[in-house]
Amino acid sequence: MAERDLFGFGGTPSVAVLANKRSGLGGRGGQAVDTVVAAISAHGVYPRMFMAGSGHLAEAVAACKAHDPDIVVVLGGDGTILAAAEAFMGTHTALAIIPQGTVNQLARDLLIPLDTTLAIAALATGTQRAIDVGTVNDRAFLCTSVIGPLAKLQRYREEARGRLLATFLSFLRTGLKAMTLRPATLAIHDDRSAWTEETRGVIVSVNPLAEIVSRVPFRERLDSGLLAVYAARERGYLTLFKLAAAIFAGRARIDPDIAFRETPVLTIDARREWLTILNDGEIRRLRTPLHFAVRPGALRVVVPQPPGPAS
Repeated sequence: MAERDLFGFGGTPSVAVLANKRSGLGGRGGQAVDTVVAAISAHGVYPRMFMAGSGHLAEAVAACKAHDPDIVVVLGGDGTILAAAEAFMGTHTALAIIPQGTVNQLARDLLIPLDTTLAIAALATGTQRAIDVGTVNDRAFLCTSVIGPLAKLQRYREEARGRLLATFLSFLRTGLKAMTLRPATLAIHDDRSAWTEETRGVIVSVNPLAEIVSRVPFRERLDSGLLAVYAARERGYLTLFKLAAAIFAGRARIDPDIAFRETPVLTIDARREWLTILNDGEIRRLRTPLHFAVRPGALRVVVPQPPGPAS
């Protein structure tokens, strides 16, 4: 492969590698970085390295941005990718994502392999495209923003990060807690209507979730310029389980227990001054009302080449 084809760049790109040592469930971070650097160097391009230690992701991202690379190869989970996206959206820099987290939602949406070696091989020969970015009170999210009592469940995931047994126990604790969360009253306004919902959780997705059965929900389009709103109507202790079941079954749009809307803008207000939300699984505490919007094509990413026709 010619150097000019690396990461879909029409020349010899400047490349940076941004890695978060805290991502994932195992100690594979160093090995993954070595694999990525070796693959890039094989094309005659020698990347700058930016390694984020515990609690120092923001500093690593800022240093990487100051380097002004053409391509940033990001090794990490959804939170690491979100931090990089917040820094580089609206710029010429494209992100090449090497998934290292526990969910890897955006990587799945972009059809990037979850194996490090396969991912870097697919992206090195890939192409660039622009995808939408959601914002809430000017804070970015790439996949979903979760509002309401459902967001409180995230603390169990944070406590368990990186520990397999703790992760298993967190699922049990989360399930029990989901049944006892009290619903909140949220005032919701989209571009056409306004309504009040008694709910234990609202999910705002950057573009709608696919209407198919899937173990991990994903989005078929990332560039329609719309937000998709899924508000769980209060139905008692099993409300959140019903919401999850409808999403996994690909029927959340038509489920009578879910208020679904597609809109480019959204406002959610509550009786309290602050709300805890999850942007791509990362905890944020924001002042109400929450103003959501979508920035069409605001982030450049590298994606694998689509498979050619069968011979």
